[in-house]
Amino acid sequence: MLIALSVLTLVAGRLQPTSWFEDIPYANATFGNVVAGLFFYFAIYVLGLQSLEYFRAPRVGLKTLFALLIAAIFIFGEIRTSDNERMSVLETVMGIIFLLSIGYSEEIFSRGFVYGALYKFGRRSAIFFSSLGFGLMHINRYWGSDWDAWLAYWHVVETFGFAIFACALMILTRSIWLVVVFHGLIDWSIVFDEYIPPDPNEVAWEPSMWEGLTSPLFNLAIFLFLAWLLFKIEKGTVPRWVKRLALKWKLVEPELANA
Repeated sequence: MLIALSVLTLVAGRLQPTSWFEDIPYANATFGNVVAGLFFYFAIYVLGLQSLEYFRAPRVGLKTLFALLIAAIFIFGEIRTSDNERMSVLETVMGIIFLLSIGYSEEIFSRGFVYGALYKFGRRSAIFFSSLGFGLMHINRYWGSDWDAWLAYWHVVETFGFAIFACALMILTRSIWLVVVFHGLIDWSIVFDEYIPPDPNEVAWEPSMWEGLTSPLFNLAIFLFLAWLLFKIEKGTVPRWVKRLALKWKLVEPELANA
């Protein structure tokens, strides 16, 4: 059922009309993402999945603050390294709304529906297989004549790691909404990077087998380490070095750090 719904979602996204809101930038894609998100939220609600408990405001505390700090570092890095080309106010606003709609639809489906449906097999299984499914969904981007097996593999591996981290962020903060915002903003370059058409005279990089297999592993390791750290914090107390950093950067009052 999960595989069938995943395929249905991808097909529906490709078949959605693209001429409903011709004069408003990103409006068609935003509409499609919102409809998909609402559909899967309805499925989560009707089935009474365990993930419903994350559809609430995030808990307040040092643990959430630390998780938000990590997420903010990722977002800042993504925004800083993008071209951030000039756009009109309407394009900028609609672009940000479009990015948030991406985070909304993909998180409701992957962290909400798929994770919730798999939770009966245990939390670890739900995290692993929902993240694997999330990674494999991105093969969709490489369908067609521009198929590149290495690019598809790199994208799947990195998005798998991202999904593990997103699960940890949701579980630690006890809210899917922070993950929706994080996911949307981490895709900043989709809208705000200037599109540069490929140079037909440029020689394509052809990695060796070893280079191809290991290229995405560094980013994967970063996501897995941070996810592990969030899970450790979620289980027990905040590590002392985290408290020292929070005090040094004046993120918390001394009495809160010692609580």
